[in-house]
Amino acid sequence: MPAVLFVCVENSFRSVMAEALFNAIAPPAWRAHSAGVDTVGKQVNPLAFSLMEEIGIVVTKTHPRQVTPELVQEAWRVVTFGCLDRCPAGAKGKGEDWPVPGSTGKTDAQLREIRTDLQARVEDLIRRLPK
Repeated sequence: MPAVLFVCVENSFRSVMAEALFNAIAPPAWRAHSAGVDTVGKQVNPLAFSLMEEIGIVVTKTHPRQVTPELVQEAWRVVTFGCLDRCPAGAKGKGEDWPVPGSTGKTDAQLREIRTDLQARVEDLIRRLPK
């Protein structure tokens, strides 16, 4: 099954929401996964759960996952959030970096704007999937 990999530093917010958004609206043959480049001792941000639930999407990821060369190799596209240079070899050739801010210090309104931005970017990515 073709896959897209979303990678942020901690795999706790942006990549988790992007994975959930993609899996909710992508064609059935496609799947998204998410991971992080520095996940040791980290937790998925509870805001990721609540922001997705507001739009009817359930986040099932409960623990951050470390990005591996295997995850990168299996992905058709690797979408990063400011950490492409820290991903395993092979990511740059199939990577794109999305300048989406993290959750730290954001108001509820700003967090919803981040979700809306992610949703638009995921929808655009889905339109570009190979048929």
